[in-house]
Amino acid sequence: MKYLLFILGLWCSVAMAQTSSPKLFLNCQHTRCYDDFVRTELSFFDFVRDRGQSDIEVLIVSLTTAAGGRAYTLTFLGHQAYENQSDTLTFATRQTDTEDMIRKALLKNIKQGLVSFLVNTDLMKQVNINFPKRKQADAKPERDPWDYWVFNLGTSGSFSGESNKTYMSLSNNARISRVSPASKFIVSGYYNENRNRFNVDGDVVRVKNINHGFSALYVRGFSEHWSAGGFYRGFHSIYQNTRYSHSVAPALEYSVYPISDITRRQFRWVYQMGVRDVKYIENTVFDKMYETLPYHQLTGIFGVTQPWGNFSSEITGYQYLHDLSKNRFSFELELNWRVVEGLFFRFSGNASLIRNQISLAKSSGTAEEILLSGRQLPTNFRYASSFGLNYTFGSINNNVVNPRFSGVD
Repeated sequence: MKYLLFILGLWCSVAMAQTSSPKLFLNCQHTRCYDDFVRTELSFFDFVRDRGQSDIEVLIVSLTTAAGGRAYTLTFLGHQAYENQSDTLTFATRQTDTEDMIRKALLKNIKQGLVSFLVNTDLMKQVNINFPKRKQADAKPERDPWDYWVFNLGTSGSFSGESNKTYMSLSNNARISRVSPASKFIVSGYYNENRNRFNVDGDVVRVKNINHGFSALYVRGFSEHWSAGGFYRGFHSIYQNTRYSHSVAPALEYSVYPISDITRRQFRWVYQMGVRDVKYIENTVFDKMYETLPYHQLTGIFGVTQPWGNFSSEITGYQYLHDLSKNRFSFELELNWRVVEGLFFRFSGNASLIRNQISLAKSSGTAEEILLSGRQLPTNFRYASSFGLNYTFGSINNNVVNPRFSGVD
């Protein structure tokens, strides 16, 4: 008798779980989820603010595509009564898509992914699915007249001023790329100019900082783990006392995990060895106005994206081969961690050990140039960090969207 009551109670609990609206949790990893829009359009479901309280978790990750859009990966993870269910959907947006087009595409794919969780429940009776009729012309594959080539031009500027100071900034950039499943070719250039003017006790101080550059990259994949290619980099920088610098380096990459897993995990090593040819604006601390230097660089990249959050790190070693004591070691990491229900911890930081400032000008420069970032200072290290802790508690079942007075300070 006790066994029958247990089976009956278990059946009732499962039936109730499958006939009441499932609780959804949107888990966005560096991706805009359009929360208000999704909540409004999917009012059939209850939304919760913590994954531990959800029946269905939607993990949303996106990466930039070759055409400038975003490639989205939606992983649906079942909890509670849906514990053994999961599904994954992918879709891509274009750079020219509007915010409304992107959020509608996201909503459409979320809806599609949720159907598999409802198909064996009584809730499916309330769901309507429509498939459009296919025209004969639609059956033909769409031809790409650009053959993967994408062109991007951009410009921006800003200007501000007061009675005794003015600031002007101008930025231009261009990018040409061709990214196919087998190879990637990218050429890009930029021009940045900043000018400051201050009037201090009748004396006018002017400082300008101009930098521009050009770079190219080609890489071809040979398997899910190996790729080979090369880099070209060229730049001019007043701040770095560089009239112009050219560097060329062949490179090899090994991915520990298959490259197709990059939306969830990656562990890659990239090695390059090349030559740098550089001319300086002023005589350097090593009494050089021109030099050609061989170098090599090793970069390790690790990252994981999981329901609990994401973690990424990068380590880089750069060394001149003519003098091994001239080197740089850099480390970066970023962590977004959902510790427990309602508790979030975020941290990002980077640090560098610097022993390769070969372009430092021999003259010290003026105080104005240094204070207004017009000249580089010698240093042995550099670091930066940021962190945050946030705890939320209270109601977890609130689907209300109320935009009144939003955006008003």
